Amino acid sequence: MFVFLFAVPVLLVVVLGYVIGHAVWTWLAGMVDAGFGTSLTEGAEIAGWTSGVLLLAGTVRALLVVRCRRAR
Repeated sequence: MFVFLFAVPVLLVVVLGYVIGHAVWTWLAGMVDAGFGTSLTEGAEIAGWTSGVLLLAGTVRALLVVRCRRAR
């Protein structure tokens, strides 16, 4: 039960970042594909996972900064 206390919020943050990154990449690649006739949409999954991990790292950093400031 204790693991779920941390695992569920972490998973939600990563999934939120994934959805945002995937949507933005697909949207931008769709505009580029229409203009140049290329296919860049295959990179959407990599962009999604990268943005999910970056959002998690940013969230953890922000929480640590807040916690350190409160400790002072």
